[in-house]
Amino acid sequence: MKEKNNVKKRQIEMLSETEEKLIETLKTVNTVKLAANKIGIKPKTAYNKLYKIRKKYLRARHFVNFIEAQRRRHDRLAMLLTDRMQEKELMDNEEYLEAKVW
Repeated sequence: MKEKNNVKKRQIEMLSETEEKLIETLKTVNTVKLAANKIGIKPKTAYNKLYKIRKKYLRARHFVNFIEAQRRRHDRLAMLLTDRMQEKELMDNEEYLEAKVW
């Protein structure tokens, strides 16, 4: 549960408070103008915020696509970018620890 909160917190940090409010409000109303009025900003400001969000999203997608392409090309990167240790790596580590003289 705590991990989900941390992930959400990291996602939110990428957005300003107004951008976050705008996105949340857009989930409940039909137009950008209504959402802007509901959170107390001008419609033009809302459209500018959406433009900034779109730019942030495209930069993030570019980064993710670059990392994924590199990961597919190189086995070692694929292994290092996983969130769990590979079984082979664990076995190698155990052999290393057994061979090491303390």
